[in-house]
Amino acid sequence: MIRSVLFDFNGVILDDETVHRDLFAQVLAPHGVPLSPEDYDALYLGMDDRGCLSAAWQAAKESPIPDSTLRELIDAKSRLYEIRMAEGLPLYEGVHTLIRELAKRVPLGIVSGALRPEILHALDQNGLKNLFAFVVSAEDTHHGKPDPEGYLKAYHLLLDRGLHAGGPEEIAVIEDSVQGIEAARKAGMKTVGVGHTYPMSQLLEADRTVHHIRLLTAETVLSL
Repeated sequence: MIRSVLFDFNGVILDDETVHRDLFAQVLAPHGVPLSPEDYDALYLGMDDRGCLSAAWQAAKESPIPDSTLRELIDAKSRLYEIRMAEGLPLYEGVHTLIRELAKRVPLGIVSGALRPEILHALDQNGLKNLFAFVVSAEDTHHGKPDPEGYLKAYHLLLDRGLHAGGPEEIAVIEDSVQGIEAARKAGMKTVGVGHTYPMSQLLEADRTVHHIRLLTAETVLSL
């Protein structure tokens, strides 16, 4: 029995994965770090800002990125993303309805490698902010997906707030990435993979898969 549902954000709720890819490339280029769309999709898709920037720098320079440079790049990308957000970024078709239907029945949370202001702004802009009990963002974790840290934090938030009385196996997670599905499974949770970002053949570790979130119903999620 599913008692709570957790959503990834980018690539599940917000249709902006290509925006993130382009902004990573934009802030890395002045430092002589190339990032092609092919490399991003093959190597860095699903990573948070810290993970992607660090890994791309290491691959190009064969040395770790300095902490001060990493902070500068994260801040620069965040400022560019805010500009894009102000222009409006679309939600995936069907996600608004799914969130509203699930929120009537179970507590909802978000676990994402995105920055908290980015997540909250998009939710508020689309009238969804009050439907989520909490957000676990990049600022709340030391390790990005596929590490389960974010999902374990979400589980303890649910328990501490009295929103969830069962184990992690009674939580459903909706993810678009291989790394996200792995993280949720390591945390002991059930998973739904949506084929927005990866080929369906790479999402087979999920308990259930759908090609697009518009095909997902509240009943399907809660019957995992």
